[in-house]
Amino acid sequence: MVLPLSKIALAVQAAKAVKRMLPDSFYEEMRKYVETTVQSAIGKMNLVTQDKFEEQNKQLIQLREKIEALEESAAKPQQQTKNKT
Repeated sequence: MVLPLSKIALAVQAAKAVKRMLPDSFYEEMRKYVETTVQSAIGKMNLVTQDKFEEQNKQLIQLREKIEALEESAAKPQQQTKNKT
């Protein structure tokens, strides 16, 4: 779900207003808690680096090319057999 920019700006303003009402120590504790929770969630995700993604994508392209070549070479004898009958 993507919020329109106006709603995001409103949420940011509300967060700033709440922050001003709370003691700094509470804000800092909440910031650390949220940061730890987000980092934990990200750590549980099955993510790869951009380099690893690009490497895997390159390998996938190479495999597709090999499969296409094999399909073409397999189709040639079938064509020759059909032409003889």
